[in-house]
Amino acid sequence: MVLFQKRQTEGFQARLAELFTPATLAYIQYPDQTAVAAGFQMISRQFISTNNTKLLGMITLPDAAIVPYLTVRSNILINGQHRSFDLVPEHLRKDTTFLDTPADGLTATQSLYIQLFRGLVAGRTYLVMSDFPAAMTLQERRIFLDYAKAAVAQADACLIVLTTDAQLIAANPATSWRTPPELFSRISV
Repeated sequence: MVLFQKRQTEGFQARLAELFTPATLAYIQYPDQTAVAAGFQMISRQFISTNNTKLLGMITLPDAAIVPYLTVRSNILINGQHRSFDLVPEHLRKDTTFLDTPADGLTATQSLYIQLFRGLVAGRTYLVMSDFPAAMTLQERRIFLDYAKAAVAQADACLIVLTTDAQLIAANPATSWRTPPELFSRISV
């Protein structure tokens, strides 16, 4: 029934707004990578089942949904442009050589950036990321999080990082969960 679907959609949106503050980075801790993958799938299914996919941007590896034969720029714009391309850092916007090359040679770290900016430029409100690549150094993580923080603040979006990193959770107590929050707990239909 349409009436119940609308209530479920709106209830899920209300619960997301209650849990995740716009223009912030949020962190949810999981015990291991298997649990991160299961959590990512569960959250994705909840967006789909409540008809909220237009709000969701997904950032994941190795299945990054990067189209290798398209250029980097085309991969960023693949879901449309609902926000300014200025969300992409200036040094990257000016690197036309990189933007105009095929995406088949991207590193895992570069893929994260492309997926982040793809979601933001496409107008997504919630970006869900399934942890960092194992090869990503601590410094690369910090740099990524700095860029992400600035971009989500500018877009008034929220990046939700599913992670096994207890130190990341401890460093961000105001926007972190040590156990995943219930997304459906207050939805009434």
